[in-house]
Amino acid sequence: MDSSQSGQEDTGTWNLTQTLSGHQGAVYDLTVDTQGALWSAGGDGWLVRWAKEPAGWSTQGEAMVRTEGALYAVDSGATGVVAGGADGGLVQWASEETLILPGHQGGTYIMNGSHSGGADGKLRHWPSQEVVGTVPGRIRSHAALKEGHVVGTHEGILYHLKQGWSQTLHKGSLRAILPWPGKEAWGTVGADGALCVWRASNDTGWTLLLRIDAHKGAIYRLQASPDGRWVATASRDRSVAVWDADTLTLNQRLAKPQSEGHIRSVNALSFLGPNVLASAGDDGRILIWTREGGKQPNAEG
Repeated sequence: MDSSQSGQEDTGTWNLTQTLSGHQGAVYDLTVDTQGALWSAGGDGWLVRWAKEPAGWSTQGEAMVRTEGALYAVDSGATGVVAGGADGGLVQWASEETLILPGHQGGTYIMNGSHSGGADGKLRHWPSQEVVGTVPGRIRSHAALKEGHVVGTHEGILYHLKQGWSQTLHKGSLRAILPWPGKEAWGTVGADGALCVWRASNDTGWTLLLRIDAHKGAIYRLQASPDGRWVATASRDRSVAVWDADTLTLNQRLAKPQSEGHIRSVNALSFLGPNVLASAGDDGRILIWTREGGKQPNAEG
Protein backbone atom coordinates (compact mmCIF):
# COMPACT_ATOMS: atom_id res chain seq x y z
CA MET A 1 0.00 0.00 0.00
CA ASP A 2 1.37 3.36 -1.08
CA SER A 3 0.60 6.30 1.23
CA SER A 4 1.70 8.90 -1.35
CA GLN A 5 -0.49 10.32 -4.10
CA SER A 6 0.00 8.58 -7.45
CA GLY A 7 -1.04 9.80 -10.89
CA GLN A 8 -3.07 12.87 -11.65
CA GLU A 9 -4.68 14.55 -8.67
CA ASP A 10 -8.42 14.02 -8.37
CA THR A 11 -9.99 17.45 -7.97
CA GLY A 12 -13.56 16.35 -7.31
CA THR A 13 -15.08 17.82 -4.18
CA TRP A 14 -17.56 16.61 -1.60
CA ASN A 15 -20.30 19.21 -1.10
CA LEU A 16 -23.09 19.40 1.45
CA THR A 17 -26.34 18.85 -0.45
CA GLN A 18 -28.89 18.10 2.30
CA THR A 19 -29.37 18.54 6.03
CA LEU A 20 -31.80 16.28 7.87
CA SER A 21 -32.93 17.44 11.30
CA GLY A 22 -35.38 16.04 13.80
CA HIS A 23 -33.58 14.18 16.57
CA GLN A 24 -33.73 15.83 19.98
CA GLY A 25 -30.18 14.87 20.85
CA ALA A 26 -27.14 13.11 19.44
CA VAL A 27 -27.34 10.74 16.49
CA TYR A 28 -25.19 7.68 17.19
CA ASP A 29 -25.60 5.45 14.15
CA LEU A 30 -26.90 5.23 10.57
CA THR A 31 -27.86 2.47 8.16
CA VAL A 32 -29.60 2.06 4.79
CA ASP A 33 -32.36 -0.51 4.30
CA THR A 34 -33.06 -2.66 1.25
CA GLN A 35 -35.41 0.00 -0.15
CA GLY A 36 -32.78 2.74 0.00
CA ALA A 37 -34.26 4.52 3.02
CA LEU A 38 -31.84 5.98 5.57
CA TRP A 39 -32.33 5.05 9.24
CA SER A 40 -30.91 6.88 12.24
CA ALA A 41 -30.58 5.87 15.89
CA GLY A 42 -30.37 8.62 18.48
CA GLY A 43 -29.68 9.50 22.07
CA ASP A 44 -33.32 10.54 22.33
CA GLY A 45 -34.34 6.88 21.95
CA TRP A 46 -35.89 7.39 18.51
CA LEU A 47 -35.34 5.11 15.54
CA VAL A 48 -36.13 7.29 12.52
CA ARG A 49 -36.62 6.43 8.84
CA TRP A 50 -35.80 8.98 6.12
CA ALA A 51 -37.47 7.90 2.87
CA LYS A 52 -35.56 7.84 -0.42
CA GLU A 53 -36.90 10.37 -2.91
CA PRO A 54 -35.95 11.15 -6.53
CA ALA A 55 -33.92 14.19 -5.50
CA GLY A 56 -32.40 12.73 -2.33
CA TRP A 57 -33.89 11.86 1.02
CA SER A 58 -36.99 13.19 2.70
CA THR A 59 -36.25 15.99 5.14
CA GLN A 60 -39.24 14.85 7.20
CA GLY A 61 -38.12 11.80 9.10
CA GLU A 62 -40.67 9.24 10.20
CA ALA A 63 -40.29 8.12 13.83
CA MET A 64 -40.68 4.35 13.79
CA VAL A 65 -39.76 3.24 17.33
CA ARG A 66 -39.16 4.99 20.66
CA THR A 67 -37.21 3.41 23.51
CA GLU A 68 -36.72 4.73 27.03
CA GLY A 69 -32.93 4.84 26.72
CA ALA A 70 -30.53 5.99 24.04
CA LEU A 71 -30.07 3.93 20.89
CA TYR A 72 -26.38 3.42 20.10
CA ALA A 73 -26.35 1.09 17.09
CA VAL A 74 -28.49 0.16 14.10
CA ASP A 75 -28.09 -2.13 11.09
CA SER A 76 -30.30 -3.46 8.32
CA GLY A 77 -30.64 -6.62 6.27
CA ALA A 78 -33.08 -9.09 4.82
CA THR A 79 -34.79 -9.51 8.19
CA GLY A 80 -35.41 -5.78 8.64
CA VAL A 81 -33.80 -3.07 10.72
CA VAL A 82 -32.42 -3.86 14.18
CA ALA A 83 -31.23 -1.38 16.81
CA GLY A 84 -29.76 -1.65 20.28
CA GLY A 85 -28.88 0.78 23.01
CA ALA A 86 -28.57 1.72 26.63
CA ASP A 87 -31.09 -0.74 28.05
CA GLY A 88 -29.34 -3.63 26.30
CA GLY A 89 -32.39 -4.98 24.47
CA LEU A 90 -32.79 -5.08 20.70
CA VAL A 91 -35.60 -3.53 18.67
CA GLN A 92 -36.37 -5.14 15.30
CA TRP A 93 -38.53 -3.43 12.70
CA ALA A 94 -39.66 -5.85 10.00
CA SER A 95 -42.71 -5.78 7.70
CA GLU A 96 -44.28 -2.93 9.67
CA GLU A 97 -43.99 -4.96 12.88
CA THR A 98 -41.87 -4.11 15.93
CA LEU A 99 -40.27 -6.92 17.92
CA ILE A 100 -38.42 -6.62 21.23
CA LEU A 101 -35.54 -9.09 21.51
CA PRO A 102 -32.98 -9.97 24.19
CA GLY A 103 -29.65 -8.23 23.91
CA HIS A 104 -26.78 -7.42 26.25
CA GLN A 105 -26.59 -6.67 29.94
CA GLY A 106 -25.37 -3.13 30.48
CA GLY A 107 -26.02 -1.95 26.93
CA THR A 108 -25.75 -2.95 23.27
CA TYR A 109 -22.99 -1.03 21.48
CA ILE A 110 -22.71 -2.58 18.04
CA MET A 111 -25.00 -4.14 15.43
CA ASN A 112 -23.14 -5.75 12.54
CA GLY A 113 -25.28 -7.88 10.26
CA SER A 114 -26.58 -10.82 12.28
CA HIS A 115 -24.27 -10.11 15.22
CA SER A 116 -24.46 -7.77 18.19
CA GLY A 117 -21.97 -6.87 20.90
CA GLY A 118 -22.25 -5.08 24.18
CA ALA A 119 -21.11 -4.10 27.63
CA ASP A 120 -21.24 -7.72 28.85
CA GLY A 121 -18.37 -8.69 26.54
CA LYS A 122 -20.56 -11.10 24.58
CA LEU A 123 -20.82 -11.42 20.81
CA ARG A 124 -24.25 -12.78 19.94
CA HIS A 125 -25.80 -14.16 16.79
CA TRP A 126 -28.93 -12.21 17.58
CA PRO A 127 -31.47 -14.08 15.38
CA SER A 128 -30.76 -17.34 17.25
CA GLN A 129 -29.55 -15.75 20.52
CA GLU A 130 -26.44 -17.94 20.33
CA VAL A 131 -23.41 -16.53 22.17
CA VAL A 132 -20.50 -16.79 19.74
CA GLY A 133 -17.90 -15.79 22.32
CA THR A 134 -17.18 -13.75 25.43
CA VAL A 135 -14.23 -11.44 26.13
CA PRO A 136 -13.18 -9.20 29.05
CA GLY A 137 -14.48 -5.66 28.68
CA ARG A 138 -17.02 -3.89 26.47
CA ILE A 139 -17.23 -4.86 22.80
CA ARG A 140 -17.07 -1.81 20.53
CA SER A 141 -16.34 -3.39 17.12
CA HIS A 142 -16.66 -6.68 15.26
CA ALA A 143 -15.63 -8.33 12.00
CA ALA A 144 -16.12 -11.79 10.51
CA LEU A 145 -12.96 -13.37 9.10
CA LYS A 146 -12.70 -16.57 7.08
CA GLU A 147 -11.20 -18.18 10.17
CA GLY A 148 -13.77 -16.89 12.66
CA HIS A 149 -14.80 -13.71 14.42
CA VAL A 150 -12.71 -10.89 15.89
CA VAL A 151 -13.96 -8.22 18.28
CA GLY A 152 -12.44 -4.97 19.51
CA THR A 153 -12.94 -3.69 23.03
CA HIS A 154 -13.09 -0.40 24.87
CA GLU A 155 -9.52 -1.05 26.01
CA GLY A 156 -8.23 -1.15 22.41
CA ILE A 157 -7.68 -4.93 22.39
CA LEU A 158 -8.48 -7.20 19.45
CA TYR A 159 -9.67 -10.71 20.38
CA HIS A 160 -9.79 -13.65 17.98
CA LEU A 161 -12.67 -15.70 19.35
CA LYS A 162 -11.80 -19.00 17.64
CA GLN A 163 -8.02 -18.96 18.10
CA GLY A 164 -8.11 -17.42 21.57
CA TRP A 165 -5.34 -14.84 21.13
CA SER A 166 -5.54 -11.13 21.86
CA GLN A 167 -3.51 -8.10 20.78
CA THR A 168 -3.58 -4.40 21.66
CA LEU A 169 -4.10 -2.37 18.46
CA HIS A 170 -5.05 1.10 19.76
CA LYS A 171 -4.59 3.23 22.84
CA GLY A 172 -8.15 3.48 24.00
CA SER A 173 -11.30 2.07 22.43
CA LEU A 174 -11.04 0.08 19.17
CA ARG A 175 -14.10 1.46 17.39
CA ALA A 176 -14.16 -0.10 13.91
CA ILE A 177 -12.66 -3.02 11.96
CA LEU A 178 -12.91 -2.95 8.14
CA PRO A 179 -11.80 -5.34 5.38
CA TRP A 180 -9.70 -2.98 3.26
CA PRO A 181 -11.09 -2.46 -0.27
CA GLY A 182 -9.00 -4.22 -2.91
CA LYS A 183 -6.30 -5.33 -0.46
CA GLU A 184 -5.49 -8.39 1.60
CA ALA A 185 -5.55 -6.19 4.67
CA TRP A 186 -7.76 -4.84 7.44
CA GLY A 187 -8.26 -1.29 8.69
CA THR A 188 -8.95 -0.20 12.26
CA VAL A 189 -9.60 3.10 14.03
CA GLY A 190 -9.66 4.04 17.68
CA ALA A 191 -9.76 6.56 20.46
CA ASP A 192 -6.13 7.52 19.77
CA GLY A 193 -7.15 9.23 16.50
CA ALA A 194 -5.16 6.74 14.42
CA LEU A 195 -6.16 4.99 11.22
CA CYS A 196 -4.19 1.74 10.93
CA VAL A 197 -3.88 -0.89 8.22
CA TRP A 198 -2.90 -4.45 9.19
CA ARG A 199 -1.97 -7.76 7.63
CA ALA A 200 -4.09 -10.37 9.36
CA SER A 201 -2.67 -13.63 10.64
CA ASN A 202 -4.91 -16.35 11.94
CA ASP A 203 -2.41 -17.75 14.43
CA THR A 204 0.04 -15.07 15.50
CA GLY A 205 -1.82 -11.76 15.57
CA TRP A 206 -1.86 -8.85 13.14
CA THR A 207 1.13 -7.04 11.61
CA LEU A 208 0.99 -3.24 11.26
CA LEU A 209 1.48 -2.06 7.66
CA LEU A 210 0.63 1.63 8.00
CA ARG A 211 -0.44 4.07 10.70
CA ILE A 212 -1.83 7.55 10.04
CA ASP A 213 -2.63 10.19 12.65
CA ALA A 214 -5.92 10.80 10.89
CA HIS A 215 -7.77 12.99 13.41
CA LYS A 216 -7.14 15.20 16.43
CA GLY A 217 -9.67 13.26 18.49
CA ALA A 218 -11.14 9.80 18.85
CA ILE A 219 -12.31 8.15 15.62
CA TYR A 220 -15.72 6.53 15.91
CA ARG A 221 -16.43 5.15 12.43
CA LEU A 222 -14.60 3.68 9.43
CA GLN A 223 -16.62 3.03 6.26
CA ALA A 224 -15.82 2.07 2.66
CA SER A 225 -17.77 3.25 -0.39
CA PRO A 226 -19.70 0.59 -2.33
CA ASP A 227 -17.22 0.70 -5.22
CA GLY A 228 -14.23 0.46 -2.87
CA ARG A 229 -12.76 3.73 -4.08
CA TRP A 230 -13.10 5.73 -0.87
CA VAL A 231 -12.78 5.13 2.84
CA ALA A 232 -14.26 7.63 5.29
CA THR A 233 -13.56 8.29 8.97
CA ALA A 234 -15.66 10.21 11.53
CA SER A 235 -14.22 11.79 14.63
CA ARG A 236 -14.83 13.53 17.89
CA ASP A 237 -12.81 16.43 16.43
CA ARG A 238 -16.00 17.38 14.49
CA SER A 239 -14.66 16.32 11.12
CA VAL A 240 -15.22 13.66 8.49
CA ALA A 241 -12.20 12.65 6.41
CA VAL A 242 -12.44 10.94 3.01
CA TRP A 243 -9.40 8.87 1.98
CA ASP A 244 -8.35 7.32 -1.31
CA ALA A 245 -8.60 3.62 -0.51
CA ASP A 246 -5.75 2.66 -2.86
CA THR A 247 -3.13 5.24 -1.83
CA LEU A 248 -4.51 6.22 1.58
CA THR A 249 -4.01 9.88 0.79
CA LEU A 250 -6.52 12.38 2.12
CA ASN A 251 -9.06 13.31 -0.56
CA GLN A 252 -10.95 15.88 1.52
CA ARG A 253 -11.70 16.82 5.12
CA LEU A 254 -15.32 17.81 5.67
CA ALA A 255 -15.26 20.28 8.52
CA LYS A 256 -15.58 23.93 9.35
CA PRO A 257 -14.16 26.39 8.39
CA GLN A 258 -12.97 24.84 5.09
CA SER A 259 -16.48 23.59 4.31
CA GLU A 260 -19.86 23.15 5.90
CA GLY A 261 -19.81 20.55 8.62
CA HIS A 262 -20.78 19.40 12.07
CA ILE A 263 -20.43 21.65 15.08
CA ARG A 264 -19.95 18.78 17.54
CA SER A 265 -18.59 15.22 17.55
CA VAL A 266 -19.28 13.11 14.43
CA ASN A 267 -20.48 9.68 15.53
CA ALA A 268 -21.84 7.91 12.44
CA LEU A 269 -21.25 7.40 8.72
CA SER A 270 -23.08 5.62 5.92
CA PHE A 271 -22.25 5.60 2.22
CA LEU A 272 -25.50 5.96 0.30
CA GLY A 273 -23.79 5.35 -3.05
CA PRO A 274 -20.29 5.51 -4.55
CA ASN A 275 -20.29 9.31 -4.36
CA VAL A 276 -22.87 10.03 -1.64
CA LEU A 277 -22.03 9.96 2.07
CA ALA A 278 -24.17 10.60 5.15
CA SER A 279 -22.68 11.72 8.47
CA ALA A 280 -24.32 12.35 11.84
CA GLY A 281 -23.27 13.45 15.28
CA ASP A 282 -23.84 15.11 18.61
CA ASP A 283 -25.38 18.18 16.97
CA GLY A 284 -28.44 16.04 16.13
CA ARG A 285 -28.08 16.58 12.39
CA ILE A 286 -27.59 14.20 9.48
CA LEU A 287 -25.55 15.75 6.67
CA ILE A 288 -25.67 14.38 3.12
CA TRP A 289 -22.47 14.92 1.11
CA THR A 290 -22.29 14.48 -2.67
CA ARG A 291 -19.07 14.29 -4.62
CA GLU A 292 -19.02 16.17 -7.92
CA GLY A 293 -16.59 17.01 -10.72
CA GLY A 294 -13.75 14.56 -10.15
CA LYS A 295 -12.15 11.83 -12.21
CA GLN A 296 -14.23 8.72 -12.59
CA PRO A 297 -12.81 5.19 -12.43
CA ASN A 298 -11.99 3.40 -15.66
CA ALA A 299 -14.66 1.05 -16.94
CA GLU A 300 -12.33 -1.84 -16.19
CA GLY A 301 -12.03 -0.65 -12.57
